[in-house]
This record gives sequence, structure tokens and C-alpha cells, in this order.
Amino acid sequence: MTQNNRPAQRRPSDSRFGSLGSERPVQNRPPQGSRPAQARRPANAPRPSAAGRVGPSSGVLPRGFVPLVIVCVLIIALGFALQKLLPNGFVLGGVKDSAERPVAAQVSEIHGEGPVRLNEIMSANGGVLVDDNGATPDWLEVANISSHPVNLQGYVLAKNAKAGNVFVFPDMVLEGGACAVVYADSTLQDEGGVELHAPFRLSSGGDVLMLFNDADVAVDTVNIPALAENACYARVDRDHWTVSDQPTPGMLNTEENYHVLTSVMQNSPVQLAEIVASNTKYSPDESGVFHDYVVLRNTSGDSVDIGGWYLSDTPRLPRLWKIPQGTAIPGGGTLTVYCSGLNRVTDPEHLHTSFRLSSEGETVTLSNASGQPVDSATYDLLHTDEAYVRGTDGNWSVGTPSGPAANVAAAGAAQ
Repeated sequence: MTQNNRPAQRRPSDSRFGSLGSERPVQNRPPQGSRPAQARRPANAPRPSAAGRVGPSSGVLPRGFVPLVIVCVLIIALGFALQKLLPNGFVLGGVKDSAERPVAAQVSEIHGEGPVRLNEIMSANGGVLVDDNGATPDWLEVANISSHPVNLQGYVLAKNAKAGNVFVFPDMVLEGGACAVVYADSTLQDEGGVELHAPFRLSSGGDVLMLFNDADVAVDTVNIPALAENACYARVDRDHWTVSDQPTPGMLNTEENYHVLTSVMQNSPVQLAEIVASNTKYSPDESGVFHDYVVLRNTSGDSVDIGGWYLSDTPRLPRLWKIPQGTAIPGGGTLTVYCSGLNRVTDPEHLHTSFRLSSEGETVTLSNASGQPVDSATYDLLHTDEAYVRGTDGNWSVGTPSGPAANVAAAGAAQ
């Protein structure tokens, strides 16, 4: 039997560093559970400079910090200079194109001289004032505080919004002590002789409103506070405003005017004649549908234009629904207005209010175009197809609905 001459395999040495040659050294593993020591920086390695270190304690300012400080200082200095140069306000530059008029975001103490002032503002209109479309947009009011007439042509209303969102008054004369109302509903309407609408809205959470005269000089401004529904911000005197629950749109802000607007009956030949609050078979509308309704009567021999007048079933909101312009009642005639809640004003023979009547009792008020009440009637419980009727002596009583003869005939044919 021959011996195996193949040399025996050498076992690696137990030495920590192994043997020289091609043999792989055994790695030095740290004891279990210990953290490896951080690598040491070689003794001859260069130490990082301070400029290369970043951190709170480095003591080095961020790049661009010094130029930014210089710019801020220049802006502040410019502000102080403008305040000294323009103590009474600033000029828009004579630009007549409303789309190019710049507007300040927040302005105070820029009052100039002039007879026209901002007078009253409502930024959460819940029915105090209604426009020709039956809507209740925010509104504002300017007043002529002088005793002589002023033409508002060229006066400008603006707020802290886009430069194009300004309102320029048309050629219209405002008598001494008179007021002009402008609705703020983002629908521009700036022609003379019609309802005025500004191309911006007012925020009920607070806003800014400015008035410029026809020379583009800011003559009045007000910082409007947050307002609750139907609360107004009213001017008390030249320098003071107050939050009030007594709005007087179209009139100066006095308790007497508020009393006139809400309580004092004005003489008028047009009066309430009949109220039906639970109707099922009288005076159907243009579609043959029965609604609650109110009948107005003209007691004079001449036609009376009641366009712009108001009907309401809420005493504290006498301008709840506006009768459309051009509506007239002939001498001795009547007009039926349906209290359907449909708010239809395009057909003058079939008008529908924005409110309904309650059969359990309400107060119906008719007011003129100034919002002053001309007639009012309060009824109690009305049963189905009962009417609250005004007699020839002026007294009211419960009776049978009458309605226009043509409508009664149509109702009879439909039964």
C-alpha cells in the first residue's frame, strides 16, 4: 500500500494577525455588546477651518443677510418720508380708467377736505335692504354732509382688493344732507338713474373701504370691523363710527330717521286691502296654482307707481321684498301679490314675493321707495280659505276672499 505523498493542509494559525503570504488575516471583532470606537483622525490630517463649519455656534451670517437688512431699512425710511410728504393722503395719479387705479390694502388718517363722506356700511345683509333683483347684497352709503348739492361724477369707491375692483360714480347730483346707497355684490352697474352696484364685495369678518374725490385724492377711509347679520357700521360724527342695530339706508344716521323708517306711517293712497294666509281655491297664479296672497288697493282716482316699494311680513325688516320698477296700480284698482316664496318679479301681473305667510298670524307691512311704512296690518289665526279684509270704513275683519274678478272666474272654472 503506497503512501499518499500529497502535502498535508496547513491550518491557519491561531495568531490574531495570521501568517504572511496569501492567507487572509482573521478580523478583530469587538466584544459582543460593545460599540465600535470612532475612527481617529490621522495626526497629519488638516483640521477643518471655521468657515466650513455650519451650525448655531459657528458665528457666520447666512449668505444674503446683510443686503436684506439694507433693503428693509430703506423701505422703512421711504415709509417715513412719504408720511412726511403726504400728511393728508395720497393721489391716485389722475388715472380715469378704473382698471388702472391702484388701491391701498390698509389706510388710516388720510382724510382730505370735501363734503362727501362714507356714512354707513352693512357687510352681512340679511334682509334689511333688497335690490331690484330681490337679492340682499352687502351695501354701503355715502352722504353729502354740506348744505349745497354735489355732483358725484368721478368719485371713486375702492377697497383692499385688485386694482380693477373700483366703483366710479356716474353723473348724479347728491343734495345737501342726502345719501346714496351702493350695493357691493361684484356686479358693476354705474349708470345714472338706476340702482348702483359696485364690482366688489365686503367681508363680514372685517374689511377696508376708501373714497376718492373726482381729483383722485383720498378723502375718506374706514376700517370696517367684523359685523353680525343686519348690523351696520354707522358714522357718528366726522371722526367716530359705531356698530349699530338701527340701520338707516338712504338717510343720515339718527334715531329720529330710524324711527321714521320703521314706525311712522306715511300718507299714501295705496293701502293693504286683503290678506289670505291659507289659500286652496281663490285667485290662482299664472300656472293655476293657489298661493297665499296680499291685495293692494289704490284709493285715489289716479294711477300710482309703486315700483321700488316694499312688502314684508317681518316688522324689523320692512324692506324684505321689493316691488319691481314700473309696477303701477290704476285709479280705484287693485293688485294681487302672491306670497309664495318664489320671488318672481318679471311678470307685472303675477308678482311673487320671497316670503310666505303664516296662517297662525303675522304683521304685513307696505313701505314706500324710501323704506318708510305707508300701511300695516296684523292678523291672528286665519283658517283655510279665510281672508282678513279691510272694509270701506277702514276696519279689518275676517271674511271670504274676494280676489280679482277674472281670477275668481278662473278658479271657479278649474273646480
